[in-house]
Amino acid sequence: MTDARHAELQRRYFEAADPERFRWTTEAQGFAETEDALLADVLARVVEPCLEIGCGEGNNLVRLLRQGRCFGVDLFPQKLHFAAANLPGARLAVADAAALPFRDGAFRSVFVRDLLHHVPRPPAVLAEAVRLLAPGGALLLLEPNGRNPLVRLQTWLVPAERGARASGAASLAALLEPLPLEDVELRMLEPLPLRRLFLHYRFGMPSLGRVAVARRGIAAAERLLGRVLPASRWSYVAIRARKR
Repeated sequence: MTDARHAELQRRYFEAADPERFRWTTEAQGFAETEDALLADVLARVVEPCLEIGCGEGNNLVRLLRQGRCFGVDLFPQKLHFAAANLPGARLAVADAAALPFRDGAFRSVFVRDLLHHVPRPPAVLAEAVRLLAPGGALLLLEPNGRNPLVRLQTWLVPAERGARASGAASLAALLEPLPLEDVELRMLEPLPLRRLFLHYRFGMPSLGRVAVARRGIAAAERLLGRVLPASRWSYVAIRARKR
């Protein structure tokens, strides 16, 4: 696929703000706490000033702002208009992830989530992220693993997510290898996050999240499946590294 076709596919799917998704990830009982747990390690390592590249409606910024000053950039203005209305403490800018309007070394933490498989040139985005880090600053990545069954299913159901099929621990490590980083740590998270399927705000039954027995049942199933699924096939790749 050409860069132009790739960009148009992403624009059609992502340019509009999605308030329902924002509320699901930040407020929905049974699911919002899943996001809290997924981001706990990131939040523990964020030092202000921080930047999120590809912040969308602000689903992650809600949590990042609790750690201090945080900026967010996104390509789509409608998403940032929504974020500005709902996150008055955030500093926001419309920008291309591969050409960001900040000086070298402006941030002590940079967070990138679920973005690299959506952009035509991931190395350029990562190079920008590292450029913006001060020496010793933390690069924090969270990306899907295309080997996970649920991630794979999503790539078939949503054309804009097809890039995730090539996403994984090895491909992400290869992207980081040429960059001036050290202390690179990689972990696999969320073996089979059934809550993302069963409680999905569009395709599932999010009301089940308000039923205690349903929450416990889904969590038990996730734990059981997590024992049998190899870590190499868990759903998220989390990487943290320090700029030299």
